[in-house]
Amino acid sequence: MPYRIRWEGHGVYRRFFGMATAADFMDAHREISSDLRYEGIRYIISDFLEAEHCPDVTERDLANFAKLERLEFFSSPDIVNATVATDEKILADLRVFLSLGLSPYPHGVFATVAEARRWIASNPRLGWRREPPGTPAPATRASG
Repeated sequence: MPYRIRWEGHGVYRRFFGMATAADFMDAHREISSDLRYEGIRYIISDFLEAEHCPDVTERDLANFAKLERLEFFSSPDIVNATVATDEKILADLRVFLSLGLSPYPHGVFATVAEARRWIASNPRLGWRREPPGTPAPATRASG
């Protein structure tokens, strides 16, 4: 298990180290999302500073994870995701993940944990919507 999870007041800090596979990332996600505290969290910080890029992570893995986030959106819609990474290959995977446009959460990428925490404190939810992106707007009735 090349990750550690620490529950904080309103969020989760998870640190990956060594070579974390897609399965390891999914295990960490399941551990967080199955916890009773998950519905009340406001942020997840994913720290990859001590992680190595795993060449087995595919675009399909990234898309599956984003789809999972969409399915769980209404269980915890207030989350923002801050990822901390400097490795170019990990950053390339993040760019692919974000380019898919499937994850419903605000997402920031930072070089340090301090930068990630400042972004979270700045309330990046200002443009927050209760529907995942791509959800049709409810029909409105014209009065008259």
